[in-house]
This record gives sequence, C-alpha cells and structure tokens, in this order.
Amino acid sequence: MDSKNKVLLIREGNKAFNEGNIRKAREIFLQTGYQDGLTRLGDHFMYDKKLPMLAYGYYKKAGRQDKVDEIFQRMVMALSEWLGKDKMKPIALPERPAKKNSEIDKRTFFVANEETPSKPVTPEDFRVHPLLKAKALEILNQKK
Repeated sequence: MDSKNKVLLIREGNKAFNEGNIRKAREIFLQTGYQDGLTRLGDHFMYDKKLPMLAYGYYKKAGRQDKVDEIFQRMVMALSEWLGKDKMKPIALPERPAKKNSEIDKRTFFVANEETPSKPVTPEDFRVHPLLKAKALEILNQKK
C-alpha cells in the first residue's frame, strides 16, 4: 500500500472512530498497521468498555508494552485479591537498565512457601479460564 492511500485510509479510520464506528475503524487500523489508532482502540476497550482482555490484543499489536504490563499487573493484583494476599508475595527482579521512561517496574510473584522464585511470569504464560476472567473483572470493577 502506498503512503498516500495509507494516509487517506488512516483519516477515514480516525473519522469512523470519532463517530463511534469502532468496527470500521478497527478494520482500517489493522489493515494499515496504524499504531496510534490501535492504541486508541485498546484505550476504548480498556477504559470505556472495561474489557481488558480485548484491549490487550490491540496494545500488543500496537507495540505498547507499557499498557500490556499495566493489564498484567492488574490481573496479578486481582488474582492476589481473589486468592488472598497472604498467598502471594512480591519479589523484586535484579536491576536492569530501563528501556523507556514508561516501562513499569516488573515483579515476580510466587507462593509464599517457595524458597526460590521461578522465571518472570509474562501474560503469554496464562490461559484464562472464563470463570477466573469474570471474577477478575468483577474485582477490577469494584476497585473503581
């Protein structure tokens, strides 16, 4: 796709998004790979619709690791609330140079009785059961 067509499509996608036509905007932003538009879609699903699992995919496609990390931290917090804070214990990872100012401090969580933590947990390590997802969303909604 040439740059002129891409610019026209992005404008059309932005117009559709601003008018509330999320489906059309989604198609265009995915087709063009428009990262700012994908981030706006993620924000729409995260903050307006309260659907962090949908937002996760858009943030991932947009390369917004800071937003992915925020969702991951919220999920871990919700899980620790659900299981009980006494079952989870944060352990700081070794210092490493920050890649961006927006990078969130990552922590490894493990059961309190373990002697040594395993490798850092990432969102890709999880398959979320529908009941757990519903409970996590319920807890997140109670926090607001």
